[in-house]
Amino acid sequence: RRELPDGGPRPNAAQFKQLVVSALRELHGEVGAALPVDVLTYEEKTLSAILRVISSGLVKLWSALTLLGFYQNRRCAFHVLQVKPWGLTSPFLLALSGNSRELVLD
Repeated sequence: RRELPDGGPRPNAAQFKQLVVSALRELHGEVGAALPVDVLTYEEKTLSAILRVISSGLVKLWSALTLLGFYQNRRCAFHVLQVKPWGLTSPFLLALSGNSRELVLD
């Protein structure tokens, strides 16, 4: 989830993806920018997204987003709310939409 403390214009999905690539490029150079990152969902209203990255790129992505402090010359911050290892829990995208710890079995 991304936060813009001073309000202002919110990025659309394409701008958000470009922001992620720019953050990777800024911290890890062209190798970081080439990391395959997919934006599975993006909610402009809440500035929340679900990103998919290969497990070997998780640390690069997380560090790039965490250390990014500005968007269009305004302060911003990313907060990682949850990490699910891809392929270890479920091969279905639907599994990303809920928290299995809150599952109630009858």
